[in-house]
Amino acid sequence: MKQRSIRLLLLALTATAAQAVAQPATAPASPVRRELIYCADQMSHEEREAYRAKMQATRSAAEKEVLRNAHRRDMQERARAAGREGQCQPLGPRGRGQGGGQGGGPAK
Repeated sequence: MKQRSIRLLLLALTATAAQAVAQPATAPASPVRRELIYCADQMSHEEREAYRAKMQATRSAAEKEVLRNAHRRDMQERARAAGREGQCQPLGPRGRGQGGGQGGGPAK
């Protein structure tokens, strides 16, 4: 009886493994490219998600630009009211600035 249980268990494991191998591998989803949000570090998670939802709901590039400009004005006003004027500068592309990479240094 014990051998029969072991055989059934092995059969079930083999069938499960064969089924997993037989399924076509799905390609990993490409990562969603998100735009950097102006002054995002001064926003709550909920505010960032609401802004993203508004941006996704827009239908044209012109509408997106209007939304970006309104957001920029709102964030600058918030910074002024909190006494942090000038701290809401847009973030540049990642990987730029002073670091250990090549370039920019004096020629030797």
